[in-house]
Amino acid sequence: MSIHDLRSLDEAEALFPPRSLPAGAEVLRIAPSPTGFPHIGTAMQTVLNRALADKTGGIFIVRIEDTDRARLVTGAEEAIMASLDWLETPPDEGPNRPGGYGPYRQSERLPLYRLAAEHLAQREKAYYCFCSPERLEKLRQEQMAAGHNPRYDRHCLALPQAEVRARLADGEKSVIRFRAPEDGPISFVDEVRGPISFEADRVDDPILLKADGYPTYHLAALVDDHFMRVTTVIRGEEWISSTPKHIALYRAFGWDIPRFLHTVILRDAQRRKLSKRSGDTSLRWFQAQGYLSEGFRNFLTRLLWPHPEEKDLYPFEEFVRLFSVRNLPRTGPVVDAQLLDFINGHYLARLNPEAMRRACADYLAALEQTPDAGPESSREVDLAAFNRELESNPEYAQKVFALEPERNRKLADIFVNNGFFFDAVFKIAQREQLLKYAQTPDQGARLLEAMRNLLAAALPEQETWETGMRGLAEAAGLKPKPVFMLARLALTGSEKTPPLYAIMEILGLERVRERLGLASQTLKQNFA
Repeated sequence: MSIHDLRSLDEAEALFPPRSLPAGAEVLRIAPSPTGFPHIGTAMQTVLNRALADKTGGIFIVRIEDTDRARLVTGAEEAIMASLDWLETPPDEGPNRPGGYGPYRQSERLPLYRLAAEHLAQREKAYYCFCSPERLEKLRQEQMAAGHNPRYDRHCLALPQAEVRARLADGEKSVIRFRAPEDGPISFVDEVRGPISFEADRVDDPILLKADGYPTYHLAALVDDHFMRVTTVIRGEEWISSTPKHIALYRAFGWDIPRFLHTVILRDAQRRKLSKRSGDTSLRWFQAQGYLSEGFRNFLTRLLWPHPEEKDLYPFEEFVRLFSVRNLPRTGPVVDAQLLDFINGHYLARLNPEAMRRACADYLAALEQTPDAGPESSREVDLAAFNRELESNPEYAQKVFALEPERNRKLADIFVNNGFFFDAVFKIAQREQLLKYAQTPDQGARLLEAMRNLLAAALPEQETWETGMRGLAEAAGLKPKPVFMLARLALTGSEKTPPLYAIMEILGLERVRERLGLASQTLKQNFA
């Protein structure tokens, strides 16, 4: 039997029986909507769900909530699944990992939602509503004008059943609304915040099944959580106010109520709700900046949880072993970019030069697909040519990445910190830059030519070379620093680099002489 063959909820109970899991094992899910691309909040929920499933020997599910057909974004579902791969938090069940409780797209589960809504209507716990959009809008405006919160007035609740059947038989458009309880408290225990209670009169009669046959979130999420046998629902704190509605629905069906855990809203540096005005929060952006999955995942757990030893750096397995939902925050943590860079830099520094080369090659290949998402420093770089250099001469690239690896906090930093080693990235210093360290263009050009002459046959020992450079400075009536800086600019195009002699050793004699000559020509051409 498939989901399309079901004729009752009893049959659904048999099709999706309780799971056979060890005592205490949690069944969890994330349920992203493909109406946009995954963001840091999606990642935080994913990491927490995966961790709790691992901790308890349970199941982590990905369910795609694609019932809002008008707002679907092409490629969003693929991006969601790819982000889980990047985070290294794969689901145990989902669209790409079928299990016994699918399908895992809500658009493929529509018969189950209709059965559930009709089940409630047959038991007078829900009812058909034929109100037009025009009537509902008029009602909303009147309630707002009177200073009341808009809510449905149960106009269709008292319709005789014979009239309801006749109007349905005539094909009149209708929705199914939940008949919410009218009095008494609705209470639940949030696993982070503790007991929470609402008065029932704050729950209106929400639509469960729309006129087009698609469910609303309130019905679909609850039905899926029940029949996928979810034991703990982890979601953002913006859903706390909807929880009484969901508990009332669980009670109407006579189903066990899962645990609820509402995570906090992330904040920006000004402690505002993290949003696009705070900067790009999409996972695609973090990937394009070159954050490693291990570093980003560590950062997310650090936002969620204080390590008992106050550590910032620890593997995911340690988080899984030590964390408790009781220690999750009640107030929104600040997404600290400096902390993210610190943590990610630690993971980068652990890579050996060959692993770093491969990581950079993969990063550049991915960036070629979405160049506009990359850092500003990459916009004018021929990414394919840069990657070819990494691949064609791995020994050279390894030497580059072995030099002061701690300078890089993310892979995007290679454009600034390491790019000048590669012809695809290197840019000749401008005349104005060079003249900061020479009194005239002619003097600068002559100094650069003299530097080339110091390297006529081979790269001398460092002490010998430095002595020669000081001699050039003395002959020109300059202090040593500007002469060394002139060489630095000529060889790298930058004033902030690793030690100059170490750079020359990697570049090699031919490339060093070539770049000194190019800088000299730059001054001569502008001088002429």
